[in-house]
Amino acid sequence: MNIQKLESKIKETEQLIEHKRSQSNLESFALSLSLKSLESHLEDLHLQLRRAKQKREKEVIELRLIGGEVNNGTVPLDILANIAKSFSGLISSASAKIKIGKDISGVIPFEVTQPLNLRFADIGHGSSRLFVTGDSSPDIFGESLLEHSLQGLFELLNKDLNEGISDQVHYMGLRSTHNLAEFLKVLRKRSIELELSWTAPNEKKHFWYGRWDKIQTLEKLLDGFSVSEPADITVEGIIELISKSGKVDVRKNDDELIKVTYSQRLYSEVRKLRLGDIVRLDCKETTVFNASTQESKNKYSLVKILWEQ
Repeated sequence: MNIQKLESKIKETEQLIEHKRSQSNLESFALSLSLKSLESHLEDLHLQLRRAKQKREKEVIELRLIGGEVNNGTVPLDILANIAKSFSGLISSASAKIKIGKDISGVIPFEVTQPLNLRFADIGHGSSRLFVTGDSSPDIFGESLLEHSLQGLFELLNKDLNEGISDQVHYMGLRSTHNLAEFLKVLRKRSIELELSWTAPNEKKHFWYGRWDKIQTLEKLLDGFSVSEPADITVEGIIELISKSGKVDVRKNDDELIKVTYSQRLYSEVRKLRLGDIVRLDCKETTVFNASTQESKNKYSLVKILWEQ
């Protein structure tokens, strides 16, 4: 079974488990037996997914550079060095934010960089196409840190700027956001446009075309973001959404919807939650501010689950 089918089967099985758990006769022996069977099947599917991604081994990202200095199939060494440094920085710092749950200052921990194993792999013949590889390194649930980081990057790049991108900035982290701004700055200063592409393990094709004007606009917008110091806060309400990409939506009693992100380290705890559960979450609240638009939004990161029912 390929990765796409496995992910679809996992989703179907999780929904079926969710449905059965919502039934009123939870004391039923037959229902209990059915749930145990489904949970065992789900564990097996996760194991198959992990093995399938381990066989895939690598994620391949293509950067096609377009512009006067790079159109002859070669790339000036200083441009290549700056692109490599900023691109590696944005992926590594995003991965640290996703795994640990907060921005890291200083050196990115080895526990993050080692499983990523980012490498400059090749330059395509006859054109300025750069290929970067990284290890898939799936965890016990078949989830890949590099995969989530790349998905977050493409979501940010392809987001409608008129709708705002603070959610993506919060998910990727301020350090990664500023690394991305620096990456775009390298392109802008040398009048280079970019085609960025990556095919995910489930065969979904991700693509972004950075025209010069879009690069300039996005660079300025990203560079204007800042984040306040985190404050402790308790979030209580009903769970309306749980995402494997690190997001939980909670509807409070006053009907306000709170979007909470959680780190990969908390995945095993979050996966125990169910839609409709009443929860109390210990969170960190930060304010994401953009100097370009003068907009500010409060964002929430999960520290621990206090209780659920």
